[in-house]
Amino acid sequence: MSNPVEYWQSQEVTSERPPAPEEDIQASLAWEADQEAWKEPQASPPFMTPLVDLFEDLYEEKSILDGLKAPVSNADPEFFDLVKAYWAQLNRDKSPLLPLTADAHQLRLMSKKDQAVTLDRTNELMAFVFDWMIAQGKEPIPGWTTWHGVLPQELEDLLED
Repeated sequence: MSNPVEYWQSQEVTSERPPAPEEDIQASLAWEADQEAWKEPQASPPFMTPLVDLFEDLYEEKSILDGLKAPVSNADPEFFDLVKAYWAQLNRDKSPLLPLTADAHQLRLMSKKDQAVTLDRTNELMAFVFDWMIAQGKEPIPGWTTWHGVLPQELEDLLED
């Protein structure tokens, strides 16, 4: 190809963005290692997706959190954003504290014992966020000063076996 325009047109375009500046790369690496990134669920460095958006992209309208909103329907929306961000961070970090799934359909297909483990870990995750918000002087759920839990009694019984 002697014509430079033909040559350019034949090349595969791999990215429309220019390469990230070094400070953006460093900010991304620091954010990915930050164990407290979830505390700012809508924040992220350039070219990265906020944690709450990562969760919603994966589980939009099929999350077990949607079913757990009924017992805490008057919760501050920030509470659920923080729960989603913390969940996404645990997933990002491959934490052993992560519930087995966030997908409501997958949860129904699990054994009762795995359902109980998943909901127990979800309850612990929500309690952690609740306690953190209380410590910050916030009111995650109006009228609640301590976490009451959202795990059905029959599943709690399975955990004790």
